[in-house]
Amino acid sequence: MFCWLAPTHRSPDVSRRGCNDWHSTRQALFGRGAQELVPVPAEVMTSGLSAFERSGGLTRRNVLAGGVGLFLAASGMGGLSSKRLLEAAAAQAAEDPNGKILVLIHQDGGNDGLNTLVPLADPRYRELRSRIGIAPATTLALPGVTDFGWHPALTGLKELYDAGKVAVLPSVDFANPDQSHFNSAGYWRSGIVGKAPDRTGWLGRTMDLIGTPENALQAVSVTYSLDPVLLSKRAAVGTVYDPSDFGFWIPDVWSEDAFLPLYRQISQGARGSGHVAAQAAYRNAITMRDRLRPLHVDDEHPAAPTPREYPDSSLGKGLKNLSRMLAAGLGTRVATVSSGGGYDTHDDQPGKHADLLKDLGDSLAAWQADLDSKGLADRVITMVWSEFGRRAEDNESMGTDHGAGGLVLVVGNKAKGGIQSEFPGLGRLDEDGNLLVSTEFRTVYASLLESWMGVEAAKILPGIDARRLPLIA
Repeated sequence: MFCWLAPTHRSPDVSRRGCNDWHSTRQALFGRGAQELVPVPAEVMTSGLSAFERSGGLTRRNVLAGGVGLFLAASGMGGLSSKRLLEAAAAQAAEDPNGKILVLIHQDGGNDGLNTLVPLADPRYRELRSRIGIAPATTLALPGVTDFGWHPALTGLKELYDAGKVAVLPSVDFANPDQSHFNSAGYWRSGIVGKAPDRTGWLGRTMDLIGTPENALQAVSVTYSLDPVLLSKRAAVGTVYDPSDFGFWIPDVWSEDAFLPLYRQISQGARGSGHVAAQAAYRNAITMRDRLRPLHVDDEHPAAPTPREYPDSSLGKGLKNLSRMLAAGLGTRVATVSSGGGYDTHDDQPGKHADLLKDLGDSLAAWQADLDSKGLADRVITMVWSEFGRRAEDNESMGTDHGAGGLVLVVGNKAKGGIQSEFPGLGRLDEDGNLLVSTEFRTVYASLLESWMGVEAAKILPGIDARRLPLIA
């Protein structure tokens, strides 16, 4: 009924019309014996872990009777139970109730940083972007900055930037980028360029250092498959599933009402061991469905209101679900959310990119307002990244090809607002016609590890140098 999946490699194709390695197949990620499906009680998600614990809810009876708020696919600890998980979460949250939290948002596919933060003062921009360039008069101004303007769809992000809550890092990548989705994303996630000694991610190694073997909610991938950046050796990490997606389905039968009563009937009154076992399976599935039903969100059962409405998108829903988890006090220290893809804009970029950026800006604005309302905003820093930028020159398909030097954003109340790294300009490009890389992505990681998470970067990033960026105010 549930599976855990992750991308596998396909050969890169950086042609003008499209590429293959971004449209990847998927395979099971968790190793044998290292996966568990663990229910988390609904009360934890509504009233928070501390209130649930005070009520005596950490007993097996109350865990089973309290309904399910979400299901957690946990890696790093066999035999995980709700009771053991919540006890570990409670202990970790109590040990550091004000612990800093780092959230990563991936712009899947390679975001065009040059049309996100438009280099208004660079004379070559209009020449290289003759087809899809953003008109200077339509850009959104950055206070006190005349060299750049935001894409006109980024009104939500502009609000945060104007409030001093966004650090902007133009042209971040690694030396000699190969422009492959698979390789680049792999390097960014592992924190190691080239062959890595193991499959761990840089946040997974961080949790190996500061986390525990028991609390799978300390590091959460808010997706349907574990983000490889969280792969660890020792620490428990988890993938959270949306409870609204659980239910029954039969091909060409569009309502559970048509067959669920029959399922309930045949789950009762069996004789014989085979029938009893089959009916037990039916009963368990139906019970799970009934417990999840109060958490189902639809037109008749809307989600609880937030200070600012989230976009109805993969990113908006993921951030909204994550804010609910963080408010529950589960000891979460790191989390990842995906944009849901679409940034691989080889053709017809103007409309597609505008929609994606509006979703990003509006999702971040809603996320920050939500964190503020929950008293969490001073504890959370959000980093927005993509596996690479786009080619400096647009193509005949009204798009851009794989490039280098992507745009990274660091967002939060404690972010040091403003442009915090060098933009190399368009006057000199690399041999493939890409933006030169002015900042190594590992420098960004090292700066956040040390100034935000309180972790020595050299313990996480092999061979890291001493360069750091002022990302935290």
